Amino acid sequence: MEFDRRVQIRVSLRDEEGKGFGTGYLVAPRLVLTADHILDDLDPDGEPHPVTVCQPDTDEREYPATVIWQQQDETVDVALVEIAADCGWPVPESLSDLTARPPQRYGRLIGTRSHQVSLTGFPRLQKDAGRGRLDEHLEGRIAPGTGALAGRYEVISTIPVPAGTPAPGGTRWSGISGAAVLADDGHGGDLLCGIVCEDRQADGGTRLTATPVSHLLTDQQGEPSEFYRLVHRHTGWDLVLEPIEPAPLLKPATADRDLDSPAALLRVDAEAVAFYGRDQELAELHTWCTTGPPKIAIRVITGPGGQGKTRLARHLTDTLSRKGWVTGHLRSDLTDHDTPPDLDPLTTALPLLLVFDYAETRPRLLRRLITHLHTTRHRVRLLLLARSDGGWRTETLSTTAPVRRLLASAPVVPLGPLQPAGLPDEGRIEAFRAAARDLARLLPRLPSVPDHDWHALAESVRPADDLAHPRYDNVLTLQMTALVTLLQQGPRPATAAPGAPTEEILLEHEERFWEDSAEAPGFKLGLDTPTLKAAVAVAALCGAASVDAATDVLNKALPAVPTHKTARTAAWLAQLYPADSDRYWGTLQPDRIAEYHATRVLARHGVDLPALLTAADPSQQAQAVIVLARAAIAHYNASRTTDSDDVLRALDAALDTACLTKQALEVASAALPYSRIVNSLAVRLAAALIQDPRELSVENPVAHVLSFAILLANFGTRLFEMGRREEALAATARAVNTCRSLVVFFPAVVGPYLASLLSNLGVDLSKVGRRAEALAVTVQAVDIYRQLAATDPASYEPDLARLLVNLGSRLSEVGRRAEALAVTEQAVDIYRQLAATDPAAYEPGLATSLSNLGVELSEVGRRAEALAVTVQAVDIYRQLAATDPAAYEPDLARLLVNLGSRLSEVGRRAEALAVTVQAVDIYRQLAATDPAAYEPGLATSLSNLGVDLSKVGRRAEALAVTVQAVDIYRQLAATDPASYEPDLARLLVNLGSRLSEVGRRAEALAVTVQAVDIYRQLAATDPAAYEPDLASLLTDLSKQLLEAGRLADALATIGQAIDIYLRPADTRPAAYAPLAANALAIWASIMANGGHLTEALSATVEAEKCLRALTAAEPFLLSQLHAVLHLQVQLLDALGHLQDAATVRRWLEENPLPPDSHN
Repeated sequence: MEFDRRVQIRVSLRDEEGKGFGTGYLVAPRLVLTADHILDDLDPDGEPHPVTVCQPDTDEREYPATVIWQQQDETVDVALVEIAADCGWPVPESLSDLTARPPQRYGRLIGTRSHQVSLTGFPRLQKDAGRGRLDEHLEGRIAPGTGALAGRYEVISTIPVPAGTPAPGGTRWSGISGAAVLADDGHGGDLLCGIVCEDRQADGGTRLTATPVSHLLTDQQGEPSEFYRLVHRHTGWDLVLEPIEPAPLLKPATADRDLDSPAALLRVDAEAVAFYGRDQELAELHTWCTTGPPKIAIRVITGPGGQGKTRLARHLTDTLSRKGWVTGHLRSDLTDHDTPPDLDPLTTALPLLLVFDYAETRPRLLRRLITHLHTTRHRVRLLLLARSDGGWRTETLSTTAPVRRLLASAPVVPLGPLQPAGLPDEGRIEAFRAAARDLARLLPRLPSVPDHDWHALAESVRPADDLAHPRYDNVLTLQMTALVTLLQQGPRPATAAPGAPTEEILLEHEERFWEDSAEAPGFKLGLDTPTLKAAVAVAALCGAASVDAATDVLNKALPAVPTHKTARTAAWLAQLYPADSDRYWGTLQPDRIAEYHATRVLARHGVDLPALLTAADPSQQAQAVIVLARAAIAHYNASRTTDSDDVLRALDAALDTACLTKQALEVASAALPYSRIVNSLAVRLAAALIQDPRELSVENPVAHVLSFAILLANFGTRLFEMGRREEALAATARAVNTCRSLVVFFPAVVGPYLASLLSNLGVDLSKVGRRAEALAVTVQAVDIYRQLAATDPASYEPDLARLLVNLGSRLSEVGRRAEALAVTEQAVDIYRQLAATDPAAYEPGLATSLSNLGVELSEVGRRAEALAVTVQAVDIYRQLAATDPAAYEPDLARLLVNLGSRLSEVGRRAEALAVTVQAVDIYRQLAATDPAAYEPGLATSLSNLGVDLSKVGRRAEALAVTVQAVDIYRQLAATDPASYEPDLARLLVNLGSRLSEVGRRAEALAVTVQAVDIYRQLAATDPAAYEPDLASLLTDLSKQLLEAGRLADALATIGQAIDIYLRPADTRPAAYAPLAANALAIWASIMANGGHLTEALSATVEAEKCLRALTAAEPFLLSQLHAVLHLQVQLLDALGHLQDAATVRRWLEENPLPPDSHN
């Protein structure tokens, strides 16, 4: 409580010689909050002033004031009194600066337990004959269940108080009305929660009623009230109602704005730039909060640093707070390494929205929080913010099954750009100019920035020329560019190399703040600028919870700081960027600037990273790894790939000598995103974690074993992404076996995890060529999830859809294509329903299922439909990759390859070539930095590009790129034949075709024979999976044998293909019909050349049957049917069947080929 804000109010009364008296509390320098009933019978003509305010701590002078708002009804008894502007009123010291910190925070009680409060006023019981009204400080409690039906608080105290001077018409507490009721926030501040109204004259002790502040801030529509607007006008600060009991756990809703340096303007809590946009995201979040059953629901928002996640969440909490919700942001300094906090104060029957930032770095605290909240019978929404998804959400970490399920099934929503690049430039230009104007308003407050007419500069400053570039999709990048543009055009620009990153230039300006503060009288460090930079980098890398932790890392990691200056340097860093209450060091903000700075210093060898990791405690070790991993991804996304590689190499080298603790490994491993940029680091950490499972955290045996299984599975996933498939298979199989040992005893707990692991095992088995086994385990996985989704669709349908997509792929691989199509359509149907209500969360899954559906449709001959759904899939992924290329470019490239195939199938060859070129370009970039993971995709895209180039007549280029593709796969198959030989064979066939097209027929025949030999071996062990492709290869081989003049061999070879294609109709997919017709036509040509006309004619009739059933729905097959019928006419003529020949000719004339037909 600020005692200098309590005031006395005197009121001239009608028809009375004396004056009314009450207590007031200053909520702004000249604005007093008080009870309205003390203004009853106010005489507006009272002399010398109807209302006066006295500040008894200063003097007894009475200053004129005016009532500017008042309300008195059954629940509210409050007024606002404004002190005259020109009366010499002495503003209290605690209200002298409204720019740096809010003058007052407001709160309300949310629970059912009584809570300590205090109030100070001037009651009659403290009236002194010689000195007038003295003050009384009352400590009491509010029991929320007392007075709630009347809409009031009752402050109850059993502390004895003087009886006071008797007087008619009042009580001993008369005069306390208008006193502010305050609750401690746990950090030395307070929350104003009520205004005293009445003494209930309790029998023993004290009971005073109070109007809750929660009645004052909004109107009946939930919009800011007149009270709100008046206080805001006097202070310039928003009024946000904060929950009182959990205040020690939460960040203040209106944080201090200590703006000491340029970077401080970009802190999210500074809110220097006005919030705008995000209407769609806010509407979706509002719907998520307010609809659905009254229980806990969890949602994850991901995005790179500076994308606007926290600012969006702050705006949402502020908005819902005005709608009666309890809202708050859990303090970011509460970590997994601290003593678990008491979460009971979060319990409330009111609707609750809690924001949990940095979720990826606090997985254990997150699980404790969900454990506390998940049994609620009321509406609770938990919004998690993270850079990306990862093991932090999916790993078990020794928690209960319901909590694991809640977290694992939570929708993950990437936050898109505020102003997407595809929109008109005017939107971005205006966003830039608005940011410049808002930043210019605050620049004069920075002590390290010289005086200048920043407002005029902001009005004239020119936006960046490349504002349409995708990097400005990021909110922080755009606002940082606006700030740097102002500073560089101001009176003291920084010296920067041409093309220097914006972060680099901003840090040059920030250095002046470091230099000035380091030489302040309290420090006098006498350190050069490189050493100051390094010290800031150390704080950014690892932070510190205590003085000892800070000095330990400085001593070891920064030898440039003399020992006798270590303590002062640590203290300087603590003051430079103040931390939250439970930490010693804060850090440079925003995070992305700190990460950039840390890596810049590291690259210049300013910090001994191995020594830092060795000296660091577990929390510091984990933070250092996470900071560097984030920085590596940020560098890559900004096209600074060399910097990204350098950061990861430095960290890898440091880990060779520094040993991370188990706790640090767990936190860092869980926090790493599923990003190819940090795959090698992720594998290293995961491998260290599973070295000795006995070292894992154990709270109960089931959780222990399940946690180990999940670690193994994640290890397998990381290995697979790196292309180390056999190792990945071994790790995943070990995880499955571990879960199988538990599921018999704990089916409800272990079943979902076993199902997911079985599906992952199916993927791995498929990739190493063991397709029948892959199908079997995938069927098991789907069966488990079908049972789960039948009882709880909301929780399990997203995972069921994902597993159905996998099952479709496994069925297709073994030739069961109709079944594959059916289950893939089921998956798409589920994803469409999910994406209709939550597009951001489920559109990536929908895109993947649509692409797979396109493949399945194509394979059963429904090619127009296949193209349509593939286009939808690519459109979704283009949008995703535009905002986060590191995460989504690999999937976009894969889908572009599929789209090229679908376009080619329907004859749109030029478009097919264009999109395949795009896919190759992406894969080349990916494979350049991670060949093990992306060379297979590059080879596939190159081979497809060869096909597309051939179809447009660019045959020499087609051959060149196909040779590149085959060379890659020969190297892959040499080390892992089971995984890569099937694809090598397919590419060899393409190479044979390309060689044949340029006249190198002997070479073409040789490579095609190699391909057939590979597939013969594969089909011998798994005919269902490999015979269809074998038939296709035999068809190609027969053509080449025919061209080489080997008629007998060609006939025998095409006969083998026909035998495969013409299996009974119930086992032959519709997609085989054109292939069978093609084989029959080739066989007919060979037979005709050998004089076997009748047999040749029979083959053409069979081929015609295959095609006629499809041409109505797939008109592009008409050209193939025409070719077969032309051959048939020739054979009919030769055999003398002239009438039949005429009938066929007439049909050909009546059904001509369209102009754009193709072969």
